[in-house]
Amino acid sequence: MRIGVNLYPSVGGSGYLATRLGQHLAERNHIIHFITYQRPFSLMWEQTRGVYVDLVDSFDYPLFKNIGSPYTMALTSKIVKSVRDSHLDLIHSHYAIPHAMSAFMAREITGTPYVVTLHGSDVHTLGTDPAYKPVVKHTVEQADAVTCVSEYLREKAQNDLGIERDIHVIPNFIDTRRFTHRSGIRLVVESGCVSLRSEEDVRDIAPDERVLFHASNFRRIKRVVELIEIMRIVVDHYPKARLIIAGDGPTRIEVERTIEKLDLCNNVHLLGIKSNIQDIMCSADIFLLNSTQEGMPLVLLEAMACSLPVITTPAGGIPELVRPDVDGIVTKDFDKERFAEAVINLLENDSLRNKYARAGRKRVEESLSADDIVSQYERVFESVLESR
Repeated sequence: MRIGVNLYPSVGGSGYLATRLGQHLAERNHIIHFITYQRPFSLMWEQTRGVYVDLVDSFDYPLFKNIGSPYTMALTSKIVKSVRDSHLDLIHSHYAIPHAMSAFMAREITGTPYVVTLHGSDVHTLGTDPAYKPVVKHTVEQADAVTCVSEYLREKAQNDLGIERDIHVIPNFIDTRRFTHRSGIRLVVESGCVSLRSEEDVRDIAPDERVLFHASNFRRIKRVVELIEIMRIVVDHYPKARLIIAGDGPTRIEVERTIEKLDLCNNVHLLGIKSNIQDIMCSADIFLLNSTQEGMPLVLLEAMACSLPVITTPAGGIPELVRPDVDGIVTKDFDKERFAEAVINLLENDSLRNKYARAGRKRVEESLSADDIVSQYERVFESVLESR
């Protein structure tokens, strides 16, 4: 198949999943055209045979000064051009806003079918906003097929968006051959900064220190500020605990100020956006995710694949991924004190950390590997083309 893929190219779950899926499809001899406004972040350091990037035209015009250029129309035009120039069979739109709209308009022009994959906030947050809901609902319902990444998200799409059509649940996946635990790497803290060194270079990490890790886009629903407050409770009980945070986003300044306010500068370290997440995960002892809304977060899959035990909340589709007290710890609610208590208990229990490390790895190997999940997408695409 020759597949055009609409995605957000920046750091984030939907774009990362879309890029990895496209690469795996290319490895199965499909031709993939990523149609977006810049080269996807996950492709910056990689080349995959059969993968192309078709950049959407961008230009300034005085008329658009106050409203911004009409990206949805420019994206539609680029899809149409890619379909005609590269003879694409299908468009796969990741994240409904605005990609489903552009794919819908492109189908009206070229007749090329489109599949929409719903990822999370395009359903439970932005998708239900009156500014977007009528268009999201229509262009999702009119798609040739619709998938989403969790049962929770399917229920939200049906109940909150009013989607009345079939939705295939295809969970997020991880390449378990690529994401696995690596030994011999530790995090080294030097004057408040964090770097990676080989194990023989480690001098200032004491045997009883424990490294907690979090990575996100710092949106409000990720509750990174609250995670710093949780860390204050943890450090009061376990002074040698360190929290390493990768990522950036809207609440970063508030996060920095909270670190200073709570006197945690020696215990919490901000890395910014990093490409070597796997190395950091393999250097940590526990992964923390404190969200209030999630579809099926890829970062949890990555942690579990790296045999990093996880503590998380019952947000969205998370309990479908991390079965509570089986694959990791899922708190019963969003209370900060209870989350802190779970962190402290796991810090002090080596055998339980080892149990969850093994269980998480087994979970992704058995149910969420790339080999199984990519095949499910292939079957959806094939059924769409066969029905036309």
